[in-house]
Amino acid sequence: MLEKITNFFVTTELTVRWRDLDAYNHVNNSVYLNFFEEARIAYFYKIGKITNTQIQFGDANAALATTLVKTSVDFKAQAHLADPLIIGIRYLAIRKIFMDAEYAVFNKDTGKLLAIGTSSQVAIDRHTFKPIRVPDFIIRGIEAIEQRKMSSDLE
Repeated sequence: MLEKITNFFVTTELTVRWRDLDAYNHVNNSVYLNFFEEARIAYFYKIGKITNTQIQFGDANAALATTLVKTSVDFKAQAHLADPLIIGIRYLAIRKIFMDAEYAVFNKDTGKLLAIGTSSQVAIDRHTFKPIRVPDFIIRGIEAIEQRKMSSDLE
């Protein structure tokens, strides 16, 4: 697991809101999954253009969506109301229909690591909701951002 924000090519910044807190006055554990989702959205913005109804890459519309099938979070420290956060994301591997990502949440002011996590997403056709192979343009976009070849598990 990476524990430095400089190890992530894509980051997004958020500020902890009142609604993110639980009865103990710190960010509720489940909210970290929302933070990871915001990072995934930021990543896809870097690959192509996102609108409310489609992902567009250049002039080509993609009937592509992803669905989360597995996730984990390891909590390291608490976040509180109005804390500025930086969430980093990187993709670790692409395996046929799966995309495996890693995340880290940091306090922007202190640099303290608050949580680390992983997820697996499945590429699906937006019209049929059936799994599809991760499209080449997504693989190329991720490789360009990550500055490396992704897993050879694509065969």
